[in-house]
Amino acid sequence: MNSEKLTLIDIDKITELPKEFPEEFTEFCRINDLKPPNITTGNGKALSVMITYKGNYWDRKTCDQFVEKFKIETKDSIQLFNKHNQWGIQTNSGIERGKLYIVYPYTLSNKHKMRKNFKFDGTDEEKNLEINKIKSTIKADYIDVGNDLWQLGHKNPASTDNSNDNLVLQPPIQGKYRDNYIFIDTLTKFPVPNKLEVMIERKEIEFSVDQIIKYKEIFDKLFTSI
Repeated sequence: MNSEKLTLIDIDKITELPKEFPEEFTEFCRINDLKPPNITTGNGKALSVMITYKGNYWDRKTCDQFVEKFKIETKDSIQLFNKHNQWGIQTNSGIERGKLYIVYPYTLSNKHKMRKNFKFDGTDEEKNLEINKIKSTIKADYIDVGNDLWQLGHKNPASTDNSNDNLVLQPPIQGKYRDNYIFIDTLTKFPVPNKLEVMIERKEIEFSVDQIIKYKEIFDKLFTSI
């Protein structure tokens, strides 16, 4: 898909929200074991119009117009449109500033490819394939992003410290993580309590008994110093 051929969406031509996703899209998700947001949610409604109007792109103004027209509650309209590569479908988010769209023909995002369970089968071919997926993701999220798109962000989202000591340079992709992680540096991050709890429940991270005991000792010591 060449973004130069896309035109800005005209909100007036959207008279009603799609009641279901197109068959081509649902089949792509089925084949690739993807789980898109429910079409009744804000993210799902945004996704439905993005894939229905494939010849158009969205910007902040049209995102605002969309949520206002269809009375969708959200703190930031653009967040409904720019996170879909996280669950597996390729978008242009973080690569092309000022435009939002789903890449068509549909393809898997590097995020999804990298997150699929990797089971090393003992061959160099399989190992190199996975390495190249990881490299591709890093290249797309960090190396290929123009310097003008990088911003200074807070290392700790809960901190009120606005000094340079609490600031870190971040590419656009880091904006998706800012409420869920404390950043030690640009690449190294630690989950905030709510995020850590979710990760444990989903078994995205597991601790040994010794690690749990040690973490408890560390946080008990921190608690007594408050």
